[in-house]
Amino acid sequence: MSRQWNGKYIHPDAEIFLEENGAKVPDLKCPNCNHTISEQYNIIFSVHHDSFYDDGPDLRTIKLKDGRIAVEIIETEPWSSGPYSFIVIDVYKDNKEVKPERIGHWTEEEIEQFI
Repeated sequence: MSRQWNGKYIHPDAEIFLEENGAKVPDLKCPNCNHTISEQYNIIFSVHHDSFYDDGPDLRTIKLKDGRIAVEIIETEPWSSGPYSFIVIDVYKDNKEVKPERIGHWTEEEIEQFI
């Protein structure tokens, strides 16, 4: 049985929230006409979380369309032949806000579907 980091799972509510509210920037443009082919979230900061022997998720801070920021956090990291990283997001109005709005919450039943 191998031991390894088993992946990053973003809560579905957090994914929907980011898709609807995340600010995006051009990621790939056509070399001929300069038309935007794909976009990515406007990531203003990213930090690598070392879950298991330098392997683990990159936790992103993403700018939202309305100026707030969404920060990916690990809500829980259960072990089954290595850690699984279950992610939710905290939304801050500004850098002085103490209690952010939490988007997503992993239940035991949802987690059991992955491990």
